[in-house]
Parts: sequence; C-alpha cells; structure tokens
Amino acid sequence: MDKLLFIQDSSFSGSYSMHEALVHSCSSSVKGYGAYSFASKSGVDLLFNDKEFHELFEKEGYSLVVGIDEITNIECLESLNNLMVKVPNFSVRAFYHEDNGSLFHPKLSFFKDVTGGGSLLVGSGNLTFGGLRKNREAFSLISLSLDEYQRVENYWNKWVHEAQNHLKLIDDQSVVDRVSKNIYIRSHTVKKPLLEGEEESFEIRPPENAAPITEGWEFSGTNRVLLAEIPKSGDRWKQANFDLETFRHFFGAMPGDNSQRILLRSLSGDALLAPIEVRPSVSVKSQNYRFELDAATGLAYPTDGKPVGIFVQITTRMFLYHLFMPSHELYPEIIHRMNSLWRGRRDRMIRIVVEANEIFDLLDKSVFQHYKSA
Repeated sequence: MDKLLFIQDSSFSGSYSMHEALVHSCSSSVKGYGAYSFASKSGVDLLFNDKEFHELFEKEGYSLVVGIDEITNIECLESLNNLMVKVPNFSVRAFYHEDNGSLFHPKLSFFKDVTGGGSLLVGSGNLTFGGLRKNREAFSLISLSLDEYQRVENYWNKWVHEAQNHLKLIDDQSVVDRVSKNIYIRSHTVKKPLLEGEEESFEIRPPENAAPITEGWEFSGTNRVLLAEIPKSGDRWKQANFDLETFRHFFGAMPGDNSQRILLRSLSGDALLAPIEVRPSVSVKSQNYRFELDAATGLAYPTDGKPVGIFVQITTRMFLYHLFMPSHELYPEIIHRMNSLWRGRRDRMIRIVVEANEIFDLLDKSVFQHYKSA
C-alpha cells in the first residue's frame, strides 16, 4: 500500500489540489464511491462535469453519499439531480439523521481500476470549491492492491447496508426541508443591524448597487500577476499561446500531464464573474503551450495592436483574468508599463510577472479593483 501526502496550499510550490488528485484517480478507473459531509453547487459542477468523470459514468459509475447538516443547500441538490438525469450510473444519497449532537463528517473517495486494484483519497477537503481548490487542505492518496481494494469496497457495502435507514433520495421531502434551512454563503448576504432584543438574521438578496460578489476570488498585494500580449495564432487567437517559462512557472502547468486542471475565470467590463473555465494543460509537438480563453469568444483580432491579458493568480493553478483590447481606455497605460518593465527581446511577445502591489495603480483603475482584499 503506497501512501502519498499532499498539501493544498498556494504558498507551497509543490501544491497539488484535491480536485486534481480526484481527476487523476478517476482517469484510470472503472467505478468509484465517495462520502462528503458538505457539498456546494460550485464543487459539484467543478468535479463531476469534468470529462474524466463523464467517462467513468459511461463505465460502472460513481456512488456518492453527501451530508446535509450544514453548507449543502437546495442549489447543490438541484445540480446533483440534474447530473443524475443527464448521465448514466451516477447515484446520490443524502445522509439524514436527527441527532443534534453530531455531524455526518467523512471526506473520502475510492476508485477501482481495470486490474481490480484501485486508490483511496481521504483528507480534510469537502466537495466544495474551497475544499477542492482554494482552501488550505491536507489529503492522502493511497494505492490499493486487489485484495486491499476488495476489503475497502466490502466495508463500504456493509456500512451502506447498516446505514440504509439514514440514506435518502435527495428529493425526499425530509431532505429538502432540512437543506432549505442551510444558509451557507455569508458573502452573498447582507447583515442587518440588530434592534434591541432582535435576533441575528441575514438577507439573502444584496441591496441595489452593491459591489460585485467576489465568491472567494479576492487577491492581495502578494499575489502574482501576469501581463501578457496574446498572439494572433492564425484565426484562433482564443487559443492563447504562451512560452514554456510562463506555462510552467506562472500557470503551474506540466507539459504532457493532462490530469492537471487550470481554472480560469474572466471578469466582464462590469466586474462580474463569468463561469469557471476548466482547462487541461495542453502542449503540442510544435512547442506551443496554450489555454483557451472564453473571454475571446466572438472577438476579432485587432488590427492596431495586440490584446493584453492580465491574469491574477488566486491560488495554485487558479486565475482571475481580463482581456484588454487596444480600444480600452486603459490600454495605452498598460502597454507603456509593460514596455518599461520588459527586459527581453523586442521581437518576442511581452510576458511579465510581478506582484500585485507593484501595479496596484493600474489594477485600481480596472475591473480588478473590486477583487482586491482589504
């Protein structure tokens, strides 16, 4: 039994996320099982919409047990239900109990591979976006021999049998009623001032003209920032090419390792967050290293300059970005700053990595200002 300990921490250069470990284990498997105390829609969508899991669903599938004591909400259950409708061999049960003195609190997955052996991943991270990517978590990835895998699966089946009175369909009315009481994202709420004798309460809908909801995508002065000219690359500049140095040492990608997932999220001109873009590390024999950028969809490549992408690293392989076109009012200032910082050859695409505090004067004039932590 081989065991590997991983730390999910952006301050650790060797950080490997639980999300990537699950994708890696899933990619060589024929079936899997998991139990998590808390789940969120963003965590469910990130993990189970990955192509590796969809290939697993086409085989023997994946069985999930999710806790509903806290965090898990109606939006999450709807996402799980929609997946069960769309894909084969995906089953979900909620662990329902009425013991106020305890929580359903496991966090594990295990997988069977084509040899009959498999892998077990157990740690501190939940099935939430934070647990899979953003939080500081620790987890262990354990390889299982054929005999070891069989013992794990037998134990799971025995537990499921003994817990059957607690395992309910996620659309069971008792589950829906319990989950409806879970208010879990305080950043989506507005705290009301309390009157004398009044209990604390929260308003789910933010007030008009409120600042954009940042959803954990904030950054500070020590976060790294890439300013990069985007080449035309034929008629498909949406496939943004980068040099190996940037690909490996800024984005944290490893050429040829398709189990890695780079998370990109663009900011609109109104500073609103677009859906998360999950990108494998794509490299080709021509030594092009690229990521597809949804923000470039439908945009013609400019004739009077190169688009500039500003990418802020939130945590390991997770980036907030915005594309600045030559028509943008801030573009001349960005280009001037890039030229002043550039020490490379003038016939190369400019790519500069700095700490955010070195260019706060630029970021504070842009859509990024809303995502600067206090």
